[in-house]
Amino acid sequence: MTDFKQRLRIGRTVSLVNADHACAGLVQFVGGLGIDAVMLDCEQGNPSFVDVEDMTRAARLAGVASIVRIPSPEPWTIERYVMRGIDGVVVPRLDTAVQVAKAVADIRYASPRDFARLTVIVQVESASALEELDGFLAVPEVDCFFIGAVDLAKSMGFAGDYSQPEVMDAMDKTIRRIRAQGRSVGFLVKEDDVQVWQAKGVTMLYAHVNDFLRLGARQWRRLSGIEPA
Repeated sequence: MTDFKQRLRIGRTVSLVNADHACAGLVQFVGGLGIDAVMLDCEQGNPSFVDVEDMTRAARLAGVASIVRIPSPEPWTIERYVMRGIDGVVVPRLDTAVQVAKAVADIRYASPRDFARLTVIVQVESASALEELDGFLAVPEVDCFFIGAVDLAKSMGFAGDYSQPEVMDAMDKTIRRIRAQGRSVGFLVKEDDVQVWQAKGVTMLYAHVNDFLRLGARQWRRLSGIEPA
């Protein structure tokens, strides 16, 4: 079991940072900044399947977990990525508890001897998933439930705008239900709302390297007095 998985299991706050770019050197550098895990986003991001092994090795050199968001939950997709030596999987596009249980079984099948070490994160990103949340929570092997706010808002009819009161209320209730079962919750946080989501109960703080760069650039301009071109 990795430290990242163990901390998720006991409800400690952890950081998961999306590398955003298909660059092993960037993963190794970011891994040395005090974060807990790096996400290699093969669903929505730049890394491709062929980048995963080198980026995973870079994460290992930096002493952080490599977590891959796979493109889809099909068994062959799960097996293909799990067999690359990664430390965990984010499984998207799950709408029912049956699908969650099947995804977990497929991860176990792909790596039976290493399964206990792997971090299993499932996304909660649709109105259907909210209706099935009790069933999601009944799958004990899931280490964290990651709320996909934009996709959830889209499925609720709000064109991805998760600031709408109905969506915010649904997410708040979902976080409370997950935490009431002693389980971990992940959410995308920004500079101006990270403490808000922590106060709501989020334990896996998900962020992007690109946001780190923007924050650093703003700080540099402030310190140097240089105005943007």
